[in-house]
Amino acid sequence: MAGQYLEMYGLGACRGQHGAKSFWCSQLTCSHGFRTVLPNGVSSVVRYMPLFEKDTYRRTALVVKTVGRVGMALLLTVGVAAGQSHLSVVDAAKLQDWSTVATLIGSGADVHVTQPDGAGALHWAAYWGEPETVARLIAAGATLDARNEYGVTPLWAACATRHRSTVRQLLVAGADPNLGLAAGETLLMRCAHTGDAMAVQALLDHGADVTAREPSRGQTALMWAVANRHPAVVRVLLEGGAAVDARSLAIQQLRGTGERSTTSPQGATYFDAGGFTPLLFAARHGDIASARLLLDAGADVDGVAADGNTPLVVATISGHPQLAIELLKHGAEPNASGAGYTALHAAVLRSQPAVVAALLAVGADPNARLVKSTPVPRWTYQYILTLREKGATPFALAAKYLEPEMLLTLAAAGADPLMPMVDGSNALMAAVGLGLSRATTRRSRLIAPELVSAEWSNEDLVLRTVQTVMEVGGAADINLPGRGGNTALHGAARNRFAAVADVLIRAGADPDLQNDDGTPAWELLERLTVRAGG
Repeated sequence: MAGQYLEMYGLGACRGQHGAKSFWCSQLTCSHGFRTVLPNGVSSVVRYMPLFEKDTYRRTALVVKTVGRVGMALLLTVGVAAGQSHLSVVDAAKLQDWSTVATLIGSGADVHVTQPDGAGALHWAAYWGEPETVARLIAAGATLDARNEYGVTPLWAACATRHRSTVRQLLVAGADPNLGLAAGETLLMRCAHTGDAMAVQALLDHGADVTAREPSRGQTALMWAVANRHPAVVRVLLEGGAAVDARSLAIQQLRGTGERSTTSPQGATYFDAGGFTPLLFAARHGDIASARLLLDAGADVDGVAADGNTPLVVATISGHPQLAIELLKHGAEPNASGAGYTALHAAVLRSQPAVVAALLAVGADPNARLVKSTPVPRWTYQYILTLREKGATPFALAAKYLEPEMLLTLAAAGADPLMPMVDGSNALMAAVGLGLSRATTRRSRLIAPELVSAEWSNEDLVLRTVQTVMEVGGAADINLPGRGGNTALHGAARNRFAAVADVLIRAGADPDLQNDDGTPAWELLERLTVRAGG
């Protein structure tokens, strides 16, 4: 992700932490009792609270006006103090009562009055995109660069709500294009995030610093534009001198490795993260148009992130096959493995046959071995490579993930069907699910239980995969013992694959072989027969 965070700017905003990243009140229930509703990460926030700590004020609704995934929280007053007979300019502006605003200005009302967090009438007029009122307020002496307690200016409000004409209006009037938030976000970042190329151009024309970085992650406006898939903004920023190979800050994060399971902390270690260029952001978010612009501007197609991944690997493991193929057309290295795995491993993980074929066509090694895991969150739905798969080739992974057609493609390109993982497991063992948890999918994803059950119940696909492995030469080590001394036949029996066990025995699997516990496969097969009612 781009690393942007939910920002609530208004009375009652509170500060929280999420990993190494700061945000404003984006937990489902923060420590101050705010209730937030965040489908798809960030969407809306609703909270009822007193405007002031006085009983004379009615309750107000805190409503987030969402722009993309980052919103500006503003207070809509639904009532005023008991006995108050008229609105102030800022009250009227909040309520979009523009005729009252005009009347108050005409009668000499104070245009500098603010709400408790420091936002004034000009903030609201800019937020709602009301050019006539903006002009009236400026003419009446409203402060162009007034900031609320979070650093929000009227220009920021106009950028956040994509009111390009108001952005130009404020800039022409003399608003500072480089006066960002107190937390370090610049106006150019905000406009880049919301995706208005004309507003971005207006900021650049008035001297906005295209190279500025926010302090928490060292990200630039170009990175924000790419991460939010705004190629028109990317073009404007590049033409304005944005650094095409600038990098975000590198950090370390403690994550699991799946050495034992996706729920066990055993094997947890620190992973390098960050160090993203704009092209890496494009790869992460699948923005082909922006990637082309960046490459045409001289971006390094193989520039690695802090974890050693190239844009090709990032695009592939992030589920963007078209972009991965585009990067290959631009000369991306198919065998890059700085993070401990290659794009071919990632393509098998994400079930991308077209990417597998494209990688093999340009020389990807079908026998490359997995050296390190990806970061493994606990009980994750994400696509991960675990340390239990250390030493796995793309062929072994395709067997584990039940991808028979992919097995044939890899074998035709020279994949060795007998190359085992570090723990001794071979492709046949992987295909029967030996040692895997049935609480997750074959790809170690925790998704809906009925979907997990359906995958594990698909013995026909297991059988096709086993037959494909044997067809391309994998039957030669059919009796090889793996983890715990178990053979592929042990695995088939444990996972209740009776038809698969029968095929293995007919192909030469020895039911008398014992595992490390002294259990022969035939004993497990007898239990399987009993369960089946035989």
